[in-house]
Amino acid sequence: MLFNSWEFLILLLLTVALYYLPLRAGRKVWQITLLLAASAVFYAWENPKLLILLSASCLLNAIAVERILLWKNRIMSDEEREPSGSEAPHSIQNPTSKIQNSKARHWLVATVALNLGFLAFFKYAGFLAGLLPSSLLPAPCLLWLSDIPLPVGISFYTFQGISLVVDVWRNDISEHASQRFSARGHDRAGSIRDTSFYISFFPQLVAGPIVKAHEFVDQIGSKHLREVDWITVRQSLITGYFLKIFVADNLAEQTAYLGAGGAGLADASALNTVPLLYCYSFQIFADFAGYSLIAIGLGALFGYKLPQNFNFPYLSTSITEFWRRWHLSLSSWLRDYLYFPLGGNRKGSGRTYFNLFLVMFLGGLWHGAAWKFALWGSLHGIFLAAERLEKSGFSILNFRCWMKKPEDDVPANSSSKSKIQNPKSKITIFAITMAKWSITFHLVTALWLTFMMPDMASIAAFFKGLFDGKTGFSGPPIFSLLFYGSAVVLYHAWGWLREHRKHFASQLARSNLTPALHGLMLFLVITNPGAPRGFIYFQF
Repeated sequence: MLFNSWEFLILLLLTVALYYLPLRAGRKVWQITLLLAASAVFYAWENPKLLILLSASCLLNAIAVERILLWKNRIMSDEEREPSGSEAPHSIQNPTSKIQNSKARHWLVATVALNLGFLAFFKYAGFLAGLLPSSLLPAPCLLWLSDIPLPVGISFYTFQGISLVVDVWRNDISEHASQRFSARGHDRAGSIRDTSFYISFFPQLVAGPIVKAHEFVDQIGSKHLREVDWITVRQSLITGYFLKIFVADNLAEQTAYLGAGGAGLADASALNTVPLLYCYSFQIFADFAGYSLIAIGLGALFGYKLPQNFNFPYLSTSITEFWRRWHLSLSSWLRDYLYFPLGGNRKGSGRTYFNLFLVMFLGGLWHGAAWKFALWGSLHGIFLAAERLEKSGFSILNFRCWMKKPEDDVPANSSSKSKIQNPKSKITIFAITMAKWSITFHLVTALWLTFMMPDMASIAAFFKGLFDGKTGFSGPPIFSLLFYGSAVVLYHAWGWLREHRKHFASQLARSNLTPALHGLMLFLVITNPGAPRGFIYFQF
């Protein structure tokens, strides 16, 4: 079910009306059960069979969390019974605790492996089967593996399941939440219910944001209509639907030509294909950022705060900064659950560069089982490692001049005030910043080719047409880039004001311009929507 469908609107209105019924008792159980039912309808609308896999994931993680907490609580109980004057190390004095800790760890490792196993089977079985020699497996088996469908949202709810068991293992959730998730007997149903709710909450179920357990589980409770943050609801929903329906869906009507691939790209004029590439750069941002904002607004409507997922990424002046602004929930998940466990930057520079590359390579494969996604992740990993290497002082072709501070040219005996007021310094800072921004934006845009093209051959055909020197162009690609793309430009201009002219931005936000702008957005959504399309990140 799509957020931009009439079926979803009806489901949402019914759910909100029932969610805030004035109940005096059992409000939490009623609200969570209702949202679980709504999430099941939302997820199973197109293919009810997928609900079996989602339910299995919820049950698996619920059982694992309960078992991990069981063994960890036994360790704590043993520690409390130890004599306070004991001088021997705990690990030597109490071998029972070592066994219990080992059992908790076994549950952690097994559950993470099963989560990744589910993801790998449904997402990568066909890809891996294609790499095997044809004689290794029977032809019917290879055909069956290649035809395994990709369950919608499996990448997102699998990552959330892993986050839950790891956060429980690390003691990153509150004591109150631990007590709920460790319930046994008749209370175990409540633990399974809360785990299922965290994993399957429908606003972020199929395309994020990826919500870490410690960010969400303590929010689970009864909600009241008077507590709703209506400003967040209004701003997030209007802006999100505007970016998705007006901007992304209209741009998609043009970029579909590139997405189809084919030999025709090699014969196309660069004046037609290059504008479409930038159209796609704006489209994928508007599509995914729009979905994330809708999810945040819906979460706020039900009393839950979901994490920010985009922070004006096209303002970035480096690839490193880009990943601090783009898909923040994935970036932070990879950092906390993959980069840091691999050692991060704590085991030497060589290991750091390898970790950066490996994380981005795996992040690319997370987006899809194809070499083009591996290429996209690998290139981002190489650029991240190169930027880190450059900042460490290593200079290649004097590239370090980009990091040179303009005030370094000011004599040492000059006052700090003269450095700040030096017009030449300001102009130099602006020129360097604009150059770095331009390089970053065009590089990121070029790398989006791996998302829009169906295969590597189509990417090669695109570049062949780009450098063949063919002339001629049609109007629609240019018009779409200038008209619909201008909305993304203005959105980032607002982001720049928020970061660099905070006082002026706050005045604008409190002025009558805000409701007028929201009214204009709604008008454009109603009068000029693009053809309804699924969200790009549904395929991941």
